[in-house]
Amino acid sequence: MVRQVGSLLPTGFASHALQVLQKVQRGLSPVELVYTSHEHWPFQPGLTVHTRPTLRISVLDSSFNPPTLAHLALARSPLPSYQGVSTSAPTPSRLDYDAKLLLLSTRNADKSMKPGDATYIQRLEMMRLLSRDLCSTNSTKTEYDCPSPVIGNVAIAIIDEPTFVGKSATLLRFLRTRLASPMNSSSLSSATGRQEGAFPLPYPELTFLLGYDTLGRLFSPKYYPSEEIMSQMLQAFLSPNEEGCRIVCAHRTIPETSQKELRGKTLEVAQEFIASGRIILIDIGAREQTYSSSEVRAKVAAGDEAWKYLVTGVIANYIMGNALYAQPTF
Repeated sequence: MVRQVGSLLPTGFASHALQVLQKVQRGLSPVELVYTSHEHWPFQPGLTVHTRPTLRISVLDSSFNPPTLAHLALARSPLPSYQGVSTSAPTPSRLDYDAKLLLLSTRNADKSMKPGDATYIQRLEMMRLLSRDLCSTNSTKTEYDCPSPVIGNVAIAIIDEPTFVGKSATLLRFLRTRLASPMNSSSLSSATGRQEGAFPLPYPELTFLLGYDTLGRLFSPKYYPSEEIMSQMLQAFLSPNEEGCRIVCAHRTIPETSQKELRGKTLEVAQEFIASGRIILIDIGAREQTYSSSEVRAKVAAGDEAWKYLVTGVIANYIMGNALYAQPTF
């Protein structure tokens, strides 16, 4: 029996998502928040002071068509230890990110909407269900109470940018404005003034969470006007003296035919940033690193029930309840 998941989605979520989606698609706004776990996101709920100059935000940017257990594992990955990084396999620190963001772009540099794909609203609904999974250490639950403010400090956003370099610049502008808004600044300023070493307006520090195949696209010259411009844009994107973004990339099992070429080209260009610790390679699990959204869609279309093991229970129920991917979309 298919469990209804409508009760797990807030009333009016779809209509609200449609409104903000149309706002972004019409060019009225470059980025919009669809959901936040509380009104002061990305600050942690109940926070009265911030004692570091940066606010560390992880950004999981994907097509979410559909979200898989690989997405969940990557979104749950802890903040790596960046100090003295000279290896592709650092020991994770005990600290988590201050906030997490699930990001959906209305423009994709590689993928266009195909017949049979989940619509943007359906993807946003699945992202909302995924955000509930992020609040729990047990992905099989269907009702969640976030065990800590950090784990539950999640937001969902739509953006109108096809490249990571463009997304970074747009998100940073948006977040600086949001952090400086009267809603946030007024709640922090009075307490901050009484505590030495507190920062009323921290700088947003973005860490993009990627799969290895996506890392290859980030360093591919075909997505830039020229290799020289690519180098300049990536330097600005990853340099601590400019935008200061980082990348945490999950090892990924990819077809043997493309593996050697991808690893060679990607690592050759990315080596400078890997050596400096701006790019960190992590393991998300032997099974999870093999999962992909395209595999889920293919198995659903083929009637192979094994697809259910690649997603969380609530996502599986959503796919069945909405009859998604019954026809091939690739």
